[in-house]
Amino acid sequence: MAERHAQFLKEPVKIVDILDYVIKKLSEQSQKNVTTDEICQLDEITKAIDRLKNSGAKVPDELRKLKIQLSSVVTEHENALQTLQTLEMRLSHTITDLRAKVKHLGDKSQNTQKPKKRYVKRTSPTLLRKEITKALRELGGSAKRSEILDKIRANMDGKFKPADLEKDSKDVLSWEKWVVADRAKMIKEGVLKAGGNQKLWELRRK
Repeated sequence: MAERHAQFLKEPVKIVDILDYVIKKLSEQSQKNVTTDEICQLDEITKAIDRLKNSGAKVPDELRKLKIQLSSVVTEHENALQTLQTLEMRLSHTITDLRAKVKHLGDKSQNTQKPKKRYVKRTSPTLLRKEITKALRELGGSAKRSEILDKIRANMDGKFKPADLEKDSKDVLSWEKWVVADRAKMIKEGVLKAGGNQKLWELRRK
C-alpha cells in the first residue's frame, strides 16, 4: 500500500482532484436516481402493502414490482448520500488534523528563524534606504548625490547614531558612504533607475 500511495507524496494535490471527482459523481448519482415524489410514493406503497397484508387481502403483483423498483432507486440514493456523509465526517477530522500540523510547523519555523539584526550604534540600512527614497521624492524624483545627502542630513538632523557620524581618513562620514553604497542595491531591487545620467539618482516610476 505504501508503494501504491508513494506517487501522491510528490503531487499531493492530486488527492484533492480525486476527491473532487468522487464527490461530484456521488452527488450526481444521489440527485439523478431519485426524486422527492418517488420517495413519497415508495412510502405510500409500503403502507398500502402493509394494510393489505394486515387485512388478509392479496397484494397485487404490480404493486410488489413497483415497490421493488422504487426501493432499488431509493436505496441507491440513500447509499450515495450515506457515503457522502461518511466522507464529510472523515474529511472534517482530516482537515482539523491538517490545520493543527500546519500551525505547529509554522510556529516551529518562526521559532527557528534567525532573529533580525539590531542596529544600536548605527542607523539601519533599511531606514537609510527609506531616507533616500524620501529625499528623492521631496526633490521631485531625481537629484544629484550631493543634493540627496544634504536633504537626508536635514531630515535626519538629531537622529544620527554615534557610528553614523564617524569619519574616515578622507573626512567622509560613515552614513554618507553607506548611502552611496546603497544606491547599487536599490537599483538592483528596482527602486532606483539604472543607466541614464550617472550624476543623477532617479526613482523608478511605478
